[in-house]
Amino acid sequence: MDRILVASLHGLEIQKILETLSVEIDRLPDPSQISDQLQKKTYTLLLFDTEEANTALLAELQAISPHTIIILITTPDSRSIAIELMGIGIYDYLLLPLNSTEVSIKIKRILEDSQFKQKFVNVFDEVPSELLLLNEATQEIIQTLELDSALTIILAKARQVTEAEVAQIYLADKRGHLSQNQIDALPGLEKLVDNNLVSKLVQQAALTQNDLFQRLTLELAEADPITVSVQVNPIFSREKLIGILALVGRRDWTLSNQIKQWLSIFCSQAAIAIENAYLFQDLSSAYIDLAQSREKILHSHNTLQVIFDGISDGMYILDQDLSISTLNRIEAERQNSKPEVLMGQSFLKLNGPNDAPELIDQIREALRTGHETTWASPQDESNLYLKDREFHIYPIRNRLAQSEQVVVFAQDVSERRRLQASLFQSANLAAVGQLAGSVAHQINNPLTVTMTNSQLILLDNPPETETYEMATGILKASERIQHIITNLLEFSNQERYFFVLTDLVETIDGALALVIRSLKKANIKIVKDYQATPMLSASVSHLKLVWINLLLNARDAVNTITRQPQITISTQLVSEREVKIAITDNGVGIPQKDFEQLFRPFFTTKSVGKGLGLGLYSAHSIVEQHNGQIKVSSQPDGLTTFEVILPLDNPRDL
Repeated sequence: MDRILVASLHGLEIQKILETLSVEIDRLPDPSQISDQLQKKTYTLLLFDTEEANTALLAELQAISPHTIIILITTPDSRSIAIELMGIGIYDYLLLPLNSTEVSIKIKRILEDSQFKQKFVNVFDEVPSELLLLNEATQEIIQTLELDSALTIILAKARQVTEAEVAQIYLADKRGHLSQNQIDALPGLEKLVDNNLVSKLVQQAALTQNDLFQRLTLELAEADPITVSVQVNPIFSREKLIGILALVGRRDWTLSNQIKQWLSIFCSQAAIAIENAYLFQDLSSAYIDLAQSREKILHSHNTLQVIFDGISDGMYILDQDLSISTLNRIEAERQNSKPEVLMGQSFLKLNGPNDAPELIDQIREALRTGHETTWASPQDESNLYLKDREFHIYPIRNRLAQSEQVVVFAQDVSERRRLQASLFQSANLAAVGQLAGSVAHQINNPLTVTMTNSQLILLDNPPETETYEMATGILKASERIQHIITNLLEFSNQERYFFVLTDLVETIDGALALVIRSLKKANIKIVKDYQATPMLSASVSHLKLVWINLLLNARDAVNTITRQPQITISTQLVSEREVKIAITDNGVGIPQKDFEQLFRPFFTTKSVGKGLGLGLYSAHSIVEQHNGQIKVSSQPDGLTTFEVILPLDNPRDL
């Protein structure tokens, strides 16, 4: 049995690769003991690292064990050193990282070559020159893994060993069909094998699976018939025919029994070389397929990663133990980290999830049941990680329909909640408006009776009487109530809006003209900043009412300040389809707690008798009818701004 000595850091890996070979393997942890070990045992192969190799050591090893084949294990960076050492006794090298298939094939071939040489020496010791020739041929055959190169060497060496003039090889396919592959011949003699008689002899050898020798007379085109000697040898690998070697010589060419024995051994080595070449072809093809598959996988991975990182909401993939398999970049940034840092960590260790035990329970429930679940944070959530977020949990099942992982999609729902709140507020305002209209109608009927009776009393009593004075007071109070009811009916009335193309600035200036007297009387400075003067589709009278209400509110806000009161009116395009109108005052400001109630009917911060609290409600309703938005902001220094954003292209009635 062959012995192999491995003195390398990769000894255990090599031992596992060579387990399938019938060899005895010794591993030597300390390379400095190689010489001592070679003196104790005889080894067919010695493998050690390039870093340990030098000319002095090689000379010492060759002196101790001249028949031991030395193979170096080298890195790509040390490859040139290994090649240089091959000139002074190194047989070959193995390149790191080790490829198990390549290592196994190479070592197997070297061992077979060693066995063959030993067998050849024992059997044909009396013919050293022919042995050297055959040994050289075998060495060259087993040194190549390319099929075409192997066949070229086989044919050339077969002709050299047998002194034939033409060598031809036929290879069998998987179904056993033979096809002519390569030829090696003296110039002008290639036509000798391209003959039916030779082909028939090849087929006969394939059927009988025996060596055949015949002399054939070949009919050649444009030449006299020629008699040749043909030797045909089947090539077997593991008792399976893989090819036929055909040799053609002149009429008197023949092979001695000794040469036939050599040729038989040579064909055995050729079979090994061909099989190894086939195996290398398959391996190369597999590597190419693997490389292409890896390229496709990498491309798919990169594509998915771009999509994954492009999602604006957070996304995780969690394992059974809630460790993070992967997450997108935006969610990692929310944790002030990077995806590669957080992957592998527990989801429970992140900032936020531990404050939501219900969320953790939902994730575990999805893993247990395999059903999708959803968890939304409460409206009053204070944790910034959880605030205004909705978590959708989707199980990932294996082939057995078992949940191995879950996808956790953390969606920002702040805008949706804002829209829902706005919709609720709009519905609430509409309901209150309808209620106000109904109440106004209910009050209006008895009020009419009261006013009529008051007027009748005035007609029946002279002015100097007490009754006349009381009736006058009742009538004035009734008229005030009627004025309030009229306003209520106006604001609750679902009147038809009449949209026309109009100049925005004209509506603002028109409204300003109606209130300018009261503004000047209060010594208020008006600043106009019209950066945009677009035409837009609007109901002009309603739009003017919005500006009047906002200007009067601003007037009342600055009336109580001691510094120079000022109202700024500005316009600005926010897009190709929208314009923003801002009315800013430097008055007393609005407390944050009042923001949610500003647009409700009858809400006012003014003193009793100063307002009914319907101005902003009216403005809000009109802006909504124009498919716009109204917003308010107030700063600590008293600056308050009402912003109205209107579309330019509402449907027009004209």
